[in-house]
Formats: sequence, C-alpha cells, structure tokens
Amino acid sequence: MLQLVVAFVGILLISGLPILITGFQQGEFLWKEYGQQLLVLFPLSNFMDQYYGSHIGDYISYSLEVLFLALISAVFLALLFTIITMLFKERARQRIKTLFFFLESFPDILVILLVQLTVIMIHKQTGVFVSKIAVTGGERIYMLPVFCLMILPMIQLYRLSMLTFEAEERKMYVELTKSLGFSKLIILIIHIFRNAVISIFFQSKKTMWFMLSNLFILERMFNMPGIMYHLSEHLSGELFLITVCSFFLPVFFIYSFGEWYFLRRLNRGGALE
Repeated sequence: MLQLVVAFVGILLISGLPILITGFQQGEFLWKEYGQQLLVLFPLSNFMDQYYGSHIGDYISYSLEVLFLALISAVFLALLFTIITMLFKERARQRIKTLFFFLESFPDILVILLVQLTVIMIHKQTGVFVSKIAVTGGERIYMLPVFCLMILPMIQLYRLSMLTFEAEERKMYVELTKSLGFSKLIILIIHIFRNAVISIFFQSKKTMWFMLSNLFILERMFNMPGIMYHLSEHLSGELFLITVCSFFLPVFFIYSFGEWYFLRRLNRGGALE
C-alpha cells in the first residue's frame, strides 16, 4: 500500500509539471497555478465523470487490450521457443539462439514497417488480405498490432529465459532426475520450468515497460484510436494523470500479486526440488 500511495502521489505531482515548466520559460514560479492544477482531481467523482464520460475510456480499454494480449503472447511464445530450443543438442541450440539474438537488433519501427509491407506483398501476390494495416472509421484491429508489439519483447524474454533454463539445467537436481530415467521434455516442463518461471516473471517487468514505450509508436503507425495517440494529440495534465494511472494500476496489482505468490513459494521452498 505504501508503494501504491507513493507512486500515485508521484504521478499526481508530475501531471502538473507543464505549468511549472511554462513558468520557468517565462521567468516566473507559478506555484499557485501548479497547486490549483493538482486540485483539479477533487472532487474525484467529477473528474472521473468528465474524462470517462467521453471516449477516453474506450481509448484506454483498446490500448490495454492490445498491450496485455501482446504481453501474454510474448511470454507464451518465449517459453515455448525456449523449451523447443532446449531439446536440441548444443550446436543446434547455439545456432537458434544466434538467429533470435540477430532479430533482437532490429529497430521497432523497422519491424512494424516490414510487417505492414509483408501484408501488402501477400495481398498483391495472392489476393488474400491477411489483416488491415491501419485503422479506419474508428474500428479496432488486433492481429497485426499485437503481433508487431510482441515480436521484440518475445525475443528479449526468449534470451532471458534461455539463460535461466540453461542455468537450471546445470543444477544437481536435473542430474538426479536424469538418473531416475525421466525424459528431457518431462524434466524441462515439470522440473526446470517451475523453477525458471519465477526468475522470468521478475525479469518481465522490464519487458512490460519496454512494450509501453513502443505502444505510442504502434498507435501512430497503425492509426489506432488508443490512449497514447489521443494523449499526443490532446496533451494536458489531467489526461496525462488518468492515462498513466490507467496503465500503472493494473500493472502494479498484477506484479504485486505475482511477487507475493512467488516469494511465498520461495519462502516455503516450493520452487526447490
């Protein structure tokens, strides 16, 4: 609760900074105006009615849907590719890792452009329209935005999970399970996975913030009616506050619950063989 309160107060104080910056540019200290800006929140019910009574709620829900669908897809595919890679021998494993590490060097914008260009080329060659490459008429598209948003985070998580899986593979309990006659796939899924997933969960925090930074680029390039696009077009302290809180609160509660659950397992020895 203390972390939540401190974070919210920090977001609230930052939301009024444009007024202070404007004052500094004019050689003035607009502390009074800054305080009045912060008080816009109160009463809270009026503030929520003002912003959620419009289309802001729809913009936020669309951005959150794309963000979490991309995160779930990235985590699932990273773990799937990790397990598949771990089944290969060392030489083949290194080649697969090299390929993924090479793809990680691609810039975000280039990835989006290549995906859009690929869809256009497929349509030209086959007449099949895989997915729309931009939003028109206020509609929502999911397949391509989610795919583009999850590619680089998936590769990052793959790299981290490979390091974690390979570190677990060298531990004594793995040698013990091998001596008992368990297959490599069973050892990976049942034994190594449940130990490695704890480390991967904590490492995925950075991936989440990386995806948030890419969400703005994604919404611009796909013309998506998301909150990041809307915020860039109608920047204000109030809209900044409600936007940041809308992203921060679900992420905070998900990771707080995950930390509580996994740390309790560690304290009880549940992740140890």
